[in-house]
Order: sequence, then structure tokens, then C-alpha cells
Amino acid sequence: MRHRRESVRRGFSLLDALVVVMVVAVALGMGAIYGLFRDSRVRGCGQPFSCRTRLSQIHKGLTLFANDFNGLYPVPMDISPETAVITAQSGNSSASLFSFMIFNTYYSPETVVCLDEVSGNIVAKPDYRYGVAGDPNWNQAWQWDPAVSADITRPGANVSYATLAMIGDRRKNHWRNAIDPNFAVVTDRGPRDGAWDANSRTLRLHGSAKEWTGRIAFNDGHVQQLTFTSREATPFTINGDNLFRSDDPVKSADMWLGLFGATSETATTCFWD
Repeated sequence: MRHRRESVRRGFSLLDALVVVMVVAVALGMGAIYGLFRDSRVRGCGQPFSCRTRLSQIHKGLTLFANDFNGLYPVPMDISPETAVITAQSGNSSASLFSFMIFNTYYSPETVVCLDEVSGNIVAKPDYRYGVAGDPNWNQAWQWDPAVSADITRPGANVSYATLAMIGDRRKNHWRNAIDPNFAVVTDRGPRDGAWDANSRTLRLHGSAKEWTGRIAFNDGHVQQLTFTSREATPFTINGDNLFRSDDPVKSADMWLGLFGATSETATTCFWD
């Protein structure tokens, strides 16, 4: 007796399902590991997006101020010379600028400190004074908290980010809402005078001893992430101009960004770590 051969149709068993789940899980895990490896040069992995946001907020605050003041960014000595001269670093310093912006609620003290900050000297000011009623030591003539510091060489500094030096023709032509996509006005800070220094802690904000990765806000409002390496002949150079070096103290086309100390119309100091 001949038996008819019947075809057997197999269903999708529980074992098959488990195998598929395991394969997918392994693939996702490998993807995550690759992502971590790929982004290992940027500390905190997700942190760069926060730094991009903070730089955007800082630049947006400047722009909002400019909208009400004929396109000009704030210049502390023009706003309140009385407050500027008693600020931790006097005049048109980084301390005066950022303290003024915080006092007027363009952003908070936390906004101006990088989440990946590597310097133990820099912390968000926990006791920023807004001149509220009942503060016995507050002078009503002050227009921002004069205790904010940008001297990153000493403990107690409150600022991570670099801005354009408000000095010479650079201030007149570029410290304004110029909508220039090629001119930087705010950035992650860089090493001394735009020269490679493997010992600079600044390099380790988002990079390493051989690579600097930072976000740069240009005067048209866009924020761009750029990477420079120690192998480059002219690191930190954009359109032929070094971001962190003063090529000419009054040259208007010179992008010189940093954390500045006591600043007058013709002279300033710069803090490096």
C-alpha cells in the first residue's frame, strides 16, 4: 500500500521568535557600542547637544538685547560704568557682560557654565544676587551682581564660554547683530593664543590632547560644531583667522574670542587654563 506523501507546513515556533529577539537585541547592542565608541572623543555623549543649546541661548540673548538697542550687543561700560568698575574684572570684561545678561534674565547662571566643564575653578554661581528687597549689602545703583568672576585661573570663576573681545574696531563692526555667517562671536573656549598645547585642560572639554571639538556661534545665529587636530598646520583657523589669537588689537576683521579680564577701549587681558 502506497502512502501519499504529505507536505508538512511548519509554523513560527516560540523558539524561532526567541532567536529573532536575540538577534535584534545583539544588533541594537552592537549599534549602541559603536555609537559610544564613535562619540568617545566627545565627553558625555549627549552633552554636546546641551552645549550647543547653551551657546545658542547666549547668542540669542545678545540678539534679543540688540533688537531693542539699534542692533548693538550690550557693552557694560555704556550701560553702567558704576557697576562695571567694581565688578570682579572691571570694565567691558566677560564678568561684567555675563553678569549683566544674567541679571536681566536673558539666561540663568547655569547657562554660562558648560555641562562638561573640566576645570575645578569654574562653577555656576549658586548665590547670584538679583538686588531683591531686603538685601542689606545691595546698592540700588548696581545693574548686575558685581561678584561674578570670569578669571578661570582661580577658584570661584563662573563662566565657561568665550566671547568676542569688545575692543577696537572689532567692537564697532562686529559686536552687533551684523548677521555675518563667517564671523564668530561666542564659542567654547580654546587654548592660549590659539596655539596647540597638549597640557591645556580646555582641550578636554569635548576633545583630547590631540583634538579640540567645540561649538561656535556665528553672527547670523547658526551654531556649528568644528574639530581641529594637533596635526593641522594652522589649528583654530577659520577663513584664515585664528579664533583665539589677537592678530591685531584693533583690526575689525580679527576674530579674537576668549574670557577677558579688566577691559578698556584699547586694552584687555585674557584668561587661559
